[in-house]
Amino acid sequence: MRKNRLLIFCMCLFVFAGFSLAGDDTVTAEGNGLGANPAEALLAAKRDAVEKGIGTILLSQTEIENFQLKKDQIITKTIGGVKSFETVHEGKTSDGLYEVTINAVLLKNVMRKDLAAFHILAESADKPRVMVVVDETNLGNDEPGNQAAETAIIQFLKDPYEFDCIDPASVASIRESDKKMAELEGDNDAAASIGTKNGAEVIITGKAISRAATNLSQNLGGMTSVQADVNLKAINCSNGSVIGTAQAHAARVHLNPATAGHQAITQASQKAIGTLLDAITKAWQNEQNNGITMSVTVKGVKSFKLKNEVVQALQGVSGVSAVRERDWTSQGKVLTADVVYKGNTSGFCSVVDGQKLKSGTLDVSGVSGMKVTLRIQ
Repeated sequence: MRKNRLLIFCMCLFVFAGFSLAGDDTVTAEGNGLGANPAEALLAAKRDAVEKGIGTILLSQTEIENFQLKKDQIITKTIGGVKSFETVHEGKTSDGLYEVTINAVLLKNVMRKDLAAFHILAESADKPRVMVVVDETNLGNDEPGNQAAETAIIQFLKDPYEFDCIDPASVASIRESDKKMAELEGDNDAAASIGTKNGAEVIITGKAISRAATNLSQNLGGMTSVQADVNLKAINCSNGSVIGTAQAHAARVHLNPATAGHQAITQASQKAIGTLLDAITKAWQNEQNNGITMSVTVKGVKSFKLKNEVVQALQGVSGVSAVRERDWTSQGKVLTADVVYKGNTSGFCSVVDGQKLKSGTLDVSGVSGMKVTLRIQ
């Protein structure tokens, strides 16, 4: 029995080592980080604090028979983030890297349910700018001036979440172009390109449609019931990947059918963007925990052998956790790949610039958002 108690006591020390309770919803932990620049080092320190604190919760299911450890299953689950922090130390190491040590207060609950934490998360993700373009049809009227959905979505994002949204006036010309609206609906890369050209890191697009409910007006005192469906999609403008999707339905009644449609679309849009925001928040948390995904283009890759050498070089870059090839041809001599990096774009460029290959070096020749262009010299 004493051995059982001793083992359980040691397991408790193992689970709680590295952090202390600071309240019902928070814990505190120290984090240390290295990076190519101060922002990257701070991000690494936050990640380290989360891993020591509540970011990694160890749930141990143990069966003991005859004082022997029979089964010990460790389950890791990321569930939190940094609410606030105090810098304990910052400086440069002997090899030129930035080093930061912080004392962090970590939240246990979901980020979005705590606005202060959400704002901190948004700042950690460099507060991406959002563009909203919705194809809206109200009771068969598909005029470009229909903006109930866009207005509701932007208002939701700005208050209380304080998103930086692209001016709706710049969206008007896009909404008036059937070609561009078709691209937004069916081509994620084209949608990402439209967002990038307008200065956005995330573009939210989709459809909003309202229809009059049939055989109900006689029971509504002459008023009309209108139902609306809204489908939204958030796209990462740096690589064309879909962050998340959301759908919502709503119904409103009014003497004026068009007004009822407007109100139904507004209500459905608010529901849909609330769901989509959860997906966006989850994506940001994943980036903070696991790294950002950059679209990397390498020019001058003239052979298959050289292509493999470049991929291996990228995989060996400090902070890179994954390299996924997307396209390469010997005729074009261009390799495109998605690179997952624990840091920021600036830090990646600092580390990869001058990376040696057998037949030359990798040099950074261009950066736009999370798109990086390299050239073999």
